[in-house]
Amino acid sequence: MAGKSIRRSLGWASGISVLIAAAVLLWSPMAEAQGTFSPAPRVQATQPAKIDRSSPGSKKGILTKAKGGTVWIDGASYALAPDAQIENQLGSPVELRLYQWNSVELPVQYWLGTGSADRQITHMIITLLQ
Repeated sequence: MAGKSIRRSLGWASGISVLIAAAVLLWSPMAEAQGTFSPAPRVQATQPAKIDRSSPGSKKGILTKAKGGTVWIDGASYALAPDAQIENQLGSPVELRLYQWNSVELPVQYWLGTGSADRQITHMIITLLQ
């Protein structure tokens, strides 16, 4: 009877040893270096793409008013596309939807969407006064 008890204890001990060894291997730095373990994806901050100023189809004008998602250039109103990219003359992003400008005169270069979005500005460069 004592022999059965010892064999059973040894069986459990070997099973537990195998599980512990597997856990150690999975959590070891070598396993992580080999790519078998990934704690969490690393998110890298990406720089927003710069506007290609040489893209064809740009227009130039004078921005006189901005309110929410609408701008007025040379007396005509344009909506900003939902993903419109807007920069200042130095290439830094400008969140134009946050501003309310009235009676300003700022030179702009802008690109309009095509098709049904032909009255939406997709890209715009604003020359801010210094």
